[in-house]
Amino acid sequence: MAGRVGLRYGAPATGQWHGAYSVAFRPPQVTELYRLQRGQSAADLHSERLSGVELGYRRAWSDAQISLTAFGMRKKHFIFTDAAGFNVSDGRTKHFGLETEASWRPARRHELHLSASLARHRYAFDRAASGGEIIKNGNEIDTAPPFMANARWLYQPRRDLTLELEGIRMGPYYLDPANTARYPGHSLLNLRADWATSTKTTLFARITNLTDHDYAERADLAFGNYRYFPGLPRRLFVGIEWTP
Repeated sequence: MAGRVGLRYGAPATGQWHGAYSVAFRPPQVTELYRLQRGQSAADLHSERLSGVELGYRRAWSDAQISLTAFGMRKKHFIFTDAAGFNVSDGRTKHFGLETEASWRPARRHELHLSASLARHRYAFDRAASGGEIIKNGNEIDTAPPFMANARWLYQPRRDLTLELEGIRMGPYYLDPANTARYPGHSLLNLRADWATSTKTTLFARITNLTDHDYAERADLAFGNYRYFPGLPRRLFVGIEWTP
């Protein structure tokens, strides 16, 4: 069974509160059910089940708006591979955190936007997992960054020209369930420009990874070896959009 029930009170212009309770599930994947090990005739797996609550507040003014949401979730029948190489579904996890979105127009030609998430994703059980790793109650879930943020500054010097500077922050996170290795996180800058040369034509340019920073799109630790999936270096994209 899955469902969601929510309640809102008030209006954004004067302050609006909202809350919700939800339940969801995820059935086992085919590879989890039928990738059996020696001595295993069937994988008796339950569907993962999630229950969560959230409470938030939203407010809007003439030149700014903000929303803030706190959440808490629990998952049971978490599917993972144990020390014997069997897929089992007796894991539990818990998640709680805070998310925010805000925008502000300090002047007629300037806009600032911010979105951020601060959370904790933890295991809620003890077990020996594959690769000799030991999951302990309270360990942080691997490859789940506790902090992520995105900030954008938009500047419109003319009606037909828009410039945007974007900053992205990925916080540090653990690479393995035992929490023995850690990725330090990274910060990136992107620059964008759009110029509407006519009602039908727009020229655009993008520079991603403006500082040419070395970073990993994803990182983990497998069988004692670090694995990094490197992000792209600084790149320039130029193009034209035409509407007939």
